[in-house]
Amino acid sequence: MMMTDDRLHALIAAFGADPTAWPEEERAAAEAHLAAHTDRFAAALEEARALDLAFAATDIPDAPAGLAARILAEAPQAARPGASWAGRLGDILFPNGLRWPAGATAAALVMGLTAGVFTAPATADDGYQTVSEDLVYGALGYGGFDAYVEEVSG
Repeated sequence: MMMTDDRLHALIAAFGADPTAWPEEERAAAEAHLAAHTDRFAAALEEARALDLAFAATDIPDAPAGLAARILAEAPQAARPGASWAGRLGDILFPNGLRWPAGATAAALVMGLTAGVFTAPATADDGYQTVSEDLVYGALGYGGFDAYVEEVSG
């Protein structure tokens, strides 16, 4: 395996100054590269050693019981093999179940587009007001365009 300066810096930053903490499959190449170019990594190793000492001196509390199980239960699930197109679409829109807001956003978009398509041909010009304006103002909680104008004008 070919080791680069960038990869060795990444290993030191992620795993610390102790080579035994580095990934086993990269350790030999990293140690050889470090031995050949010690001066390039002196500052990174010094910083990592200081951080390693700080971590060693700090008591890290144990994770609460059941934390791992709760995290795994909340994690997105893999796609079900052999699921129908509707099931796959549901997995995309609701990867974490029905709590995901993109599904609600998509549903609101579909409802809005559907309402727009089905009400657009039914509009009739009535001066400044159309039937679709009445629908919009009605959806906003007013009795229609006239009720809105009455409330706004006082």
